[in-house]
Amino acid sequence: MIEFAKPLQNILRIKQINTTDLVWRLHCRATVYLLLLASLLLSARQYFGNPIDCVIGSGTVPASTMNEFCWIMGTYISSDPNFVLDSTDLVKINAKIGHIPENERSYQKYYQWVVFILALQAGMFSLPNFLWKAWEGGRLQALCDGLTSPLVPDQWEKSRKKQLIAHLVAEFPRLHRTYFLRYCFCTLLNFCNVLLNIILVNVIFSGFWTNYHPAVTALLSFDFPSWNRYNSQMFPKIAKCDFHFIGPSGSKQNRDGLCLLSLNVVNEKIFAFLWVWFLMLLLISALNLLYWVVVLCSKSFRLWLIAAPLYPFRSAVVSRALDGQGIGKWFLLHQLCRNLNPIILRELLQSLSKAKTNNRKTYRMGGKSGEPDFFTDPERFAEEDV
Repeated sequence: MIEFAKPLQNILRIKQINTTDLVWRLHCRATVYLLLLASLLLSARQYFGNPIDCVIGSGTVPASTMNEFCWIMGTYISSDPNFVLDSTDLVKINAKIGHIPENERSYQKYYQWVVFILALQAGMFSLPNFLWKAWEGGRLQALCDGLTSPLVPDQWEKSRKKQLIAHLVAEFPRLHRTYFLRYCFCTLLNFCNVLLNIILVNVIFSGFWTNYHPAVTALLSFDFPSWNRYNSQMFPKIAKCDFHFIGPSGSKQNRDGLCLLSLNVVNEKIFAFLWVWFLMLLLISALNLLYWVVVLCSKSFRLWLIAAPLYPFRSAVVSRALDGQGIGKWFLLHQLCRNLNPIILRELLQSLSKAKTNNRKTYRMGGKSGEPDFFTDPERFAEEDV
């Protein structure tokens, strides 16, 4: 069983430099891993046997033909959820095995598509991460390379510090703003993904979120008899199948089969978990969107997000470093704050704060003070600061 998880190990591998937050990783890494793992499990016949195995009486129809016919054409159960209580025509397997009128039949053909549906969902959840990697282009990796360890590395020298300060002091408002807006777009796409997947599952399973609610509630309350009863309406383990053919004399014949759907033993548990997981993910994603709305609207909150991890670093220094900067530059600093060594980050913010202070002095004196202009000549400033 462990062999199934080996191809998926890279999805959950912890990265030294992260360009996304925890909620993002729940979408694009944890959810993708779970969906692909479920898809691989359902395609493993060596663990769960044949996906369908039908029992028929003696006759001219081979068992293999009956299995293939019922797999392709679909099986059915009674659509009456109360037949277990009222009917005497049943075996203690939550399946009505007597005659079921056509208007009371509930057909199942979804099991042919479950593996592909789970793979499609994994692809949908991977899309925002794919777009962000293409747009991000390894920018944060280049800025933070070798500077994330708890100890200040040897390569944190004059030339490397000069390069970082020059990049942060230089004015690229449109570039930084686009970087931030693309991140926000992918965050919104993560939220839309959850909604789309909830709608997709609801359409495929004909009201999944309402019809499967009693089964999930029974499972969470450890009411296993009710769990077996309710999940058998959505994922029956035993179902009926009729094979019609023409007999030797030309009359219509019917072979009645009772089919074991062994994969539904796994399906019922996978989708019970997804029922809880998707709703939890929807709630977390909505709260995450609210968080980013607050970030967009509140300058003081953005300042706190930078200063809080660096406590007892003075917030006034952070305020001066961000003074006059757009939200794009703040987001770049926020990304650095989540990855860089705190000692290195403090030095960078102190340098940016000093650049702002000296640049304002130069501006007030009409540029004649002999001081370097820290926005037009960042390299000169970096050399002096070091």
